Amino acid sequence: MKTFYTTLLALFLGELSFAQPLIVLDAGHNPQQGGALGVRGIYEVDYNDRFVAELKPQLEKIGWQVVLTRKKNETVTLTERVQVANQQNADLFLSIHHDSAQEHYLQATEFLGKKTYQTRTPLGGSSLFISHLNGQPEKSYCLANAIGHNISVLGRSPALHHAEPIAGENRPLLNAEYGIYRYDNLAVLRGTQMPAVLLEVGVIPDKADEAYIDNPTHRKAIEKAIVQAVQSYATECISRSVTQTK
Repeated sequence: MKTFYTTLLALFLGELSFAQPLIVLDAGHNPQQGGALGVRGIYEVDYNDRFVAELKPQLEKIGWQVVLTRKKNETVTLTERVQVANQQNADLFLSIHHDSAQEHYLQATEFLGKKTYQTRTPLGGSSLFISHLNGQPEKSYCLANAIGHNISVLGRSPALHHAEPIAGENRPLLNAEYGIYRYDNLAVLRGTQMPAVLLEVGVIPDKADEAYIDNPTHRKAIEKAIVQAVQSYATECISRSVTQTK
């Protein structure tokens, strides 16, 4: 019932699609460019694909239409991902990733004879990114804040290493409690016209954090936190922005 009235409010305010609110889920990277390498020698793209596959039916269950930028084992460019979201006239865009760290945080290791990397010191946690060049940066931040809050309720700490003043990092930290950063030139955030957030679910070269997000119970809890944030989007983000403009 809460989902119905939340969606009805958003429709009344003219902020969500009339027939059914639509979110585009983006599983980061491609099979040929797998992204970060985890401590067990598994590339990030496999974690991303699994997470999106689990998240999609949960969002559909609360009444959202879900469109994927790519299917598992499919290669899609960053430009094509943005085009999917904009052509679908989506209400929200969420890009799912799993994090790594700069080289000086990592050391070489092996897992089952495969060369890989692990963090030198504990470096776990989730982080979120928005772009001020996005079509709707304020609502992007509001959605990121809702996701970050819900993940923090699980007792999960944010990953704060992206704010370190080193090459490849030094991202403006907008919210240290929830690990929300500004990264204006991230292509999938910059080019999308709707509120857009990139979530780094966890740090996969960190042994403890990789084990945490590989645990189905923990992963399901994070996915639920995202669903609840999307579910409350109309009342927490849309109605607030309308009130502020009056």
